[in-house]
Amino acid sequence: MTQHSQNGWPVLTRSELTWFTAAGERFAAANADVSYVADYLITRFNAEVEPIEGKVLDDWSWDSRKVTGSRTTISNHASATAWDLNATKHPRGVKGTFSKAKTAAVRRILADIKADNGHHIFRWGNDYTSSPIDSMHFEINATEAQVKQARAILEDDMKWGDKIKLTAVDAKVWGSGYKAGDEVTYGLMMRYPTLARKTEKELAAFIAASAKRDAAISAQLDALTQAVAALAAGSSTDVAKAFDEGLARFQSEIAKAKAAD
Repeated sequence: MTQHSQNGWPVLTRSELTWFTAAGERFAAANADVSYVADYLITRFNAEVEPIEGKVLDDWSWDSRKVTGSRTTISNHASATAWDLNATKHPRGVKGTFSKAKTAAVRRILADIKADNGHHIFRWGNDYTSSPIDSMHFEINATEAQVKQARAILEDDMKWGDKIKLTAVDAKVWGSGYKAGDEVTYGLMMRYPTLARKTEKELAAFIAASAKRDAAISAQLDALTQAVAALAAGSSTDVAKAFDEGLARFQSEIAKAKAAD
């Protein structure tokens, strides 16, 4: 029997998650529509409220667990429909961690993420009344159909030419020519997000390292082949000399391969 989190969404395993990158950090979502609206929220939060710092135990999404303090209710984190942002700045149970200006900015963002009937897709932990205030926490408070509607509305509103500011993490991964605060188009960020750039760089580095190792192995085999040929055709003196030379080359290539690693 499928378990459901507090908001009615199915609990997921790690293999079922949809991953996305926002504000230079990696987050999980329940599906592609959820990742879209969460990406929109996090990106705007980073640009309009405060930078997402991305420290260890500061920003997270999926976590298979119960609601803090409950033995029965499953957390919305377990369905990948909740995200905690700048947790160390906004600890659970502490009021007033956002200024009035920042609170107003958050509410403007949340008001823009809505279904066809105007229903707000996200609930903010800052507004909890029946449980401890949790200002770091944002969770889906809508059905799958409503989330899909909200995505369609945002896609209509967001133009490919609209600008998004790069975070320090984005700029580092994107490489030469980019720095924190540079603006890129929304279309470029969506087509080629930071996580994809990071993966491409890691793959290129792996391919380059593999090519070096392949070249070293090829040189080692050449040395062995020459030694074996000398063994088959030469005198004992020639064989000894060939083996000494071949062994020296073989050891040299091994040293080069280790240095390359």
